[in-house]
Parts: sequence; C-alpha cells; structure tokens
Amino acid sequence: MNHFNICPSCINSNSCALTTQKEKVWSCSEFDEIRPHEAITENVKQPVRELELV
Repeated sequence: MNHFNICPSCINSNSCALTTQKEKVWSCSEFDEIRPHEAITENVKQPVRELELV
C-alpha cells in the first residue's frame, strides 16, 4: 500500500490534537480538505471537538 500524509492538506492541521505524529496520518475522520478558493487564515476559531471511540 502506498499511503500519503493528509495533514498538509487538512484545514484543521494547525489546531488538531488527535495525534502528535501527523507525518504518519493517512486517514482521519476529522479531515477537512483545504480548497484552493477558500482563504487560509490563522485566526479562524475552530469548533471544540471531542474524540469519540467507536
């Protein structure tokens, strides 16, 4: 399998606390892709999320 890291293209990468090993993440239920037409701002408040075990 050839998996690639999705964190660099995730809008939540800077505020995500699900793992400290972001370089190893290739799948994530909290992944929201950065779209080219959306502005990237550092001051966007992220919603509070809780980790749910299923």
